Amino acid sequence: MDLVTGGTGIVGAHVLDALLTQGRTVHALLREGSDASIVKRILQHYHPDGAERFQRIHWVAGDLFDEDVLREAMQGAVHVYHCAALVSFDPRDAHALHHINVEGTANVVDAALEAGVQRVCHVSSTASIGGGMDGGTGDETKPFVLDRRSSGYAISKADAELEVHRGIAEGLDAVMVNPCVVIGPGQHGRSSMTMIDRVRKGSRFFPGGTNAIVDARDVATAMVRLITEGRSGERYLLIGEHISYQRLFTLITQSNGKSAPSMKLPAWALELGWRAEVARTLFGGRPLVTRNTARTASRIRHYDGSKAEHLLGMRFRSAEEAIANVAAFLERG
Repeated sequence: MDLVTGGTGIVGAHVLDALLTQGRTVHALLREGSDASIVKRILQHYHPDGAERFQRIHWVAGDLFDEDVLREAMQGAVHVYHCAALVSFDPRDAHALHHINVEGTANVVDAALEAGVQRVCHVSSTASIGGGMDGGTGDETKPFVLDRRSSGYAISKADAELEVHRGIAEGLDAVMVNPCVVIGPGQHGRSSMTMIDRVRKGSRFFPGGTNAIVDARDVATAMVRLITEGRSGERYLLIGEHISYQRLFTLITQSNGKSAPSMKLPAWALELGWRAEVARTLFGGRPLVTRNTARTASRIRHYDGSKAEHLLGMRFRSAEEAIANVAAFLERG
């Protein structure tokens, strides 16, 4: 039996799909308020028998802070895929980011140690990789560097990795994956779907920076292999394609029949934008752009994903393939 946390998220849902395809017995943690129907929709998007596959998932009611539920859920588990996390760049979410991403990971580590699971695969992020900005190349050997531009999300993911290393020191067998921006079918308003939902409506503007994207299907494939083929205690960058925001926004808008963006946003405009969003959302609502996203949108990122590629012999899908997959999912309604 395998246990998945965060099963209704983009990564978690695709890990469930990969495990079901292998014929594994799958349990998934389902916190109160989460809607598991998104997983059913994703499975039906990929498979004619998606509804039947969905019925094979054993949902365990509880969250990362139900310690008794976590312990019970891990009894008999061979592998645990820890995909649950909060993704936010809103400074107001700093406490929630630490609570969910760091304290929640600590609880998973403790429960896995107590249950004696064979191995944990922890989903981290390129946000916790150092050296990847402005002419450098980030790789698994480069630690997170805290500076004034570090987002609360990046700090929380770096601290969550420390919890995994703490577990390893106490006898846990674990690997970590560090995907870049994960593109795949998922719930509206969550993770990369927030960006896709907004850009699909059409945009004349694009920021001047670059990022890296990876298809959710490739992340899941890599994870279910690395949980047996990876080396304990090591990180594995999962990188599909480095891409400019102009090209990424163009793929997204054109997938919905909209015109490609044509106007580059200068840094000063982004600075004005996040300040305006602070004022607009002062009494409620979520900002379209935050200080962190504005100040990193013009930066150049580059990561070396060769470690996982060489170990697994994988060909990661292109940004165009990833965006086309999401567009096809959205067209199904």
